[in-house]
Amino acid sequence: MIPIKLIDKYILKEVTILFLIGLIIISIIMLSSFLFELTDLIIIRKVALSSVLKLLIYKLPTIIVRAIPMSVLFATIIGLGRLSKDNEITALRMGSISIYRLILPLIILGLIISGGNYLLNEKVVPFSNKRFQVIMNETVLKSRMPEIKENIFFKGTRNKLFYIGKYNESQSTVKDIVIYELDSKQDYPNIIMANKGRVYKDNKWELNEGYIYKYNNDGNLINKDKFKDITVGFKANINRFADQQSPSEMSIKELKEEIEFLKKIGADPNSLLVEYHLKFAMPFSALIFILVGSILSIKGKNSKGVNILFTIIIIFFYYLLLSLSRSLGRNEVFSPLVAAWLTNFIFIILGAILFYIDNPFRKFKQKIKRVL
Repeated sequence: MIPIKLIDKYILKEVTILFLIGLIIISIIMLSSFLFELTDLIIIRKVALSSVLKLLIYKLPTIIVRAIPMSVLFATIIGLGRLSKDNEITALRMGSISIYRLILPLIILGLIISGGNYLLNEKVVPFSNKRFQVIMNETVLKSRMPEIKENIFFKGTRNKLFYIGKYNESQSTVKDIVIYELDSKQDYPNIIMANKGRVYKDNKWELNEGYIYKYNNDGNLINKDKFKDITVGFKANINRFADQQSPSEMSIKELKEEIEFLKKIGADPNSLLVEYHLKFAMPFSALIFILVGSILSIKGKNSKGVNILFTIIIIFFYYLLLSLSRSLGRNEVFSPLVAAWLTNFIFIILGAILFYIDNPFRKFKQKIKRVL
């Protein structure tokens, strides 16, 4: 009998080599669309090659994080599919080695890859995305004000939070303004909403056509004042908006701090809560793909083309479900925790069904053969 540790090494070597090959190929494919944009920057915008190369380097960690789960699935289905088609899996199982034991080293590999993906996404990606945005703003956009992102609130002074729908730098005008003002003695913020406004050099804001809402400590509206024009003093310069951070540019700690701040002032942190839980759920997709891919490969003897097709189908449906649950979470149909983990849970159930569904059919086939 072949020593069990030797079998583990053999399976791990088969899958690991394919994983690295797949990671390189998928990363290059994902980079290709971005390379077209970089070429445009060099030829049309006359951006220095050094700046473009920096953009490429800082974009790479994000692409690798996205490519890792796909590469794991590709390696598992192709690698084990080859062993199964060549009857090596059958020979190992005839040697009294169970499916559980064959999959065990791959589960450990999946945990290691998921852990590494989590660390990369937590420690490297936020920094690289920040640097990418800084270079885009300073070099490519020549420090022009970028379009304000949706669902992003901005901190002002300690007790102010504000949101702007649109900002026109050349005219110094803003539209769709919401300002939350929270006094230390209040449990609920006062809210100023205006359709439009203008920003002056001394950081005074002239707001037009809006309302001021005041609440008591029970959260009940006690006053609603309509105004045509008011002036609001503000200590933060409008240009600080260029430093806004999207969830992809924030670590888990930074996201948590932002969520706590929004809760404190009475704003809705639901969208950020979904992104917060996704920071934990997404890295585990590598482990989920290994489980599903292992079962599919060991149970069948498909050609390489069919295995590649399985890989594409699984990836498509995984990210389709993830996108759907994420959207439902942001719209408060699902709780943020459910929205982030639902897709992983569905695929775990799918893996369990695939694992056990073949056993009854195998026994049934054996009985038919005995009768015949």
